[in-house]
Amino acid sequence: MIYRIHPNIKDYLMVTFDGDKAREALGEDTDFYMDERPFPYQNEWQPMEVGFDDAFGGKKKEIPDISLNVGKLFLSEKAYNLLKDKLSKFGELLPITFEGKKGYIFNGLTIVKTDEKLSIHDPLNDRFSIEFNENNIEEISIFKAEIDFNGYFCNDELKNIIESNNLTGINFSIDVGNPFPEELGMRSTH
Repeated sequence: MIYRIHPNIKDYLMVTFDGDKAREALGEDTDFYMDERPFPYQNEWQPMEVGFDDAFGGKKKEIPDISLNVGKLFLSEKAYNLLKDKLSKFGELLPITFEGKKGYIFNGLTIVKTDEKLSIHDPLNDRFSIEFNENNIEEISIFKAEIDFNGYFCNDELKNIIESNNLTGINFSIDVGNPFPEELGMRSTH
């Protein structure tokens, strides 16, 4: 089974990237802080400080083990140690800092084609559908879809590692085409 990964913004803070810090670390022409397209950064990467914000406001929330924003996954050291062997095959693990601690950003570089006839990504008209040929992606633990670079998709194996180790901060949905599932509180924030 394939799942779409969503940040758990109801219960946890969400990772954010400051444009000034990104440009300071990677150069003036970087769009790292807002560009979800798969682009390798490893060769010029300079560790940067990332922040966390509350998408809803209100109750005090914690920094999660994993967070997702702008097509990049934040990993705490705990999450990194548990997932690095799986993730490193499908993208880059870039060191960052946050609140005086070490962490990592997973920058996914593995893109999977979608069924062109059945897949739609039309945010302006609130129309979403993504169809994959699951036989072609059985061995891929985590990937992006060519139709939606902001999202991450994973297989049962990665989902099970995350859940069995009680890593916090993300949810999984079998509705892979929907980037804003209402049941996860996503609709009210976009």
